[in-house]
Amino acid sequence: MLSKTLSLSLILSSVLVTACASSGTSKTGTGYNNSKVNSARPSLESKSIDKAMQQALMQAEASGNAAEIIGTLEQINARHPDDAVIATRFARALREDDQINKARKVLSPFANAEKPNIEALNEMAMTELGLGDYEGAKKYSMKATVIDPKNARGYLALGTAQDALKDHANAEQSFRQGLKYWKGDPSPILNNLALNLASQGHLEESLSLLERALEISPKRMELERNRRIIATLLETSGPRPPSPVVKPSIKIPADARPQAAAAKAAAQ
Repeated sequence: MLSKTLSLSLILSSVLVTACASSGTSKTGTGYNNSKVNSARPSLESKSIDKAMQQALMQAEASGNAAEIIGTLEQINARHPDDAVIATRFARALREDDQINKARKVLSPFANAEKPNIEALNEMAMTELGLGDYEGAKKYSMKATVIDPKNARGYLALGTAQDALKDHANAEQSFRQGLKYWKGDPSPILNNLALNLASQGHLEESLSLLERALEISPKRMELERNRRIIATLLETSGPRPPSPVVKPSIKIPADARPQAAAAKAAAQ
């Protein structure tokens, strides 16, 4: 078994990677270059955005300027306050810029609606993870996966929340379910599943998954860091002796019994 401290550090690493997954603009430095559309950062398109604003947004995103991206999305959101897709896209940009409380405020009407938007629920779960509200993240991600049982990003958020709450067995099932429906680069969910398995002591499978993730996304530094941690643990863990079922009795050899009796009498 891993120590509690190490297990917790692995879980926190898992949460950080998930909550900060981005297109590379995150201030935390844990974002990854997402050249392919995938379930960790899905493409959110809305018909409400006119051509002029779409062009301005594309230029802002091409420049990689977070302030410009957020400013443009804020203008679009102000023009279309009832568009859940625009609100979700705006909230995601805010979260990636570490403006997490503001992101939660933007998302709340859509994630808490009577008929919530699925992407708003997913993003709200990621936002709650960023705030460290794991029960909240669990609530929103569970709702998202009930609405859409093939919601891979919802399972990623759910598994991460369960892991942080030390519900490792159910977290593993959530990650595996998400991986089943994943589209595109699966390295985010492979990473979190690997850390989950490590927290349960399954180091060999954990290392195998991290190596698989690195083959897919070799430039993600956190994958290599986690691979080294697990590899070191695997090298130093060694075989563990079996615990005896019955505590063995201490037998005194026959030729030593007289001396033992004399010593006992002297002590009395």
